[in-house]
Amino acid sequence: MKTIYTLFALLLLTGCAAGPKPLYYWGNFPDQTYLMYSAPAKATASQQIEKLQADIQKAKAAQLGVPPGLYAHLGLMYLNEGNVQKSEEYFNLERQVYPESTTLINRMLGDKNKLDQGALK
Repeated sequence: MKTIYTLFALLLLTGCAAGPKPLYYWGNFPDQTYLMYSAPAKATASQQIEKLQADIQKAKAAQLGVPPGLYAHLGLMYLNEGNVQKSEEYFNLERQVYPESTTLINRMLGDKNKLDQGALK
């Protein structure tokens, strides 16, 4: 009888240790966002684009979602690089994947003309 209780306890603990599968693959996104504000020289737009693109590929490979805000941030980085077409692509992707971001994305798309004039740099 003692063996049955021990076996049951081990099975219960093993089941709890696995934990739920995460929803998103965060990768470098939080660190890049932090560095962008705290040490801009360490997180230029081109560096962030490279790392965030790699994170998207890793998320797909792990069958996890891309976290909220990553596509919008990537769009902003492309906009800072002057690639308006790519920025709009990622802004629209953010809006498609996360409809609750529609108001923010519409604002960002509306402000893209200001970047051309140098106001957002």
